[in-house]
This record gives sequence, C-alpha cells and structure tokens, in this order.
Amino acid sequence: MEKKQSLLHTQKKKGKKTKDPCPVCDKDLYFDEDYSSRAGLLDENEECIGWMCPFCYSEFDFLSRVTYIMPMNNERGIT
Repeated sequence: MEKKQSLLHTQKKKGKKTKDPCPVCDKDLYFDEDYSSRAGLLDENEECIGWMCPFCYSEFDFLSRVTYIMPMNNERGIT
C-alpha cells in the first residue's frame, strides 16, 4: 500500500512544525506554511514598514530588528 501511495502525485505532508519565536517574548509566531501570526505595520501611505508581535506588541522592521518594545506594565484596551 505504501508503495502505491508513493507513486501518487499528491502525498500527505509530514507534520513537521516550524519554530518562529518572537525575538522579545519568545512566543511562537508560526501559523502555517503560508501565514504567520505577525501583524503588519503600515505607514500613513498604507505601505508596509514592519511587523508587530500580537503577544507582546513589540514592533520590528523587516530584518526583525526591534523598533519599539511595549513596556510589560502598560495596560492596553481592545482596539
């Protein structure tokens, strides 16, 4: 049966999960092979300028360099 399945064009992917930790809080940002949990940051012209961690709200540029770290004692409301 395995030999027959290996000849098929569509095969089930192995359940290999990739790690994608936030550089600040170390939470896993991996969602799936096409999407991430990272939130894009837009400027006033609606051009993407970086990303934000949805867990610690720290902001990063495209090279994952920290541009802003949210203080841990700062309370945030729902936006």
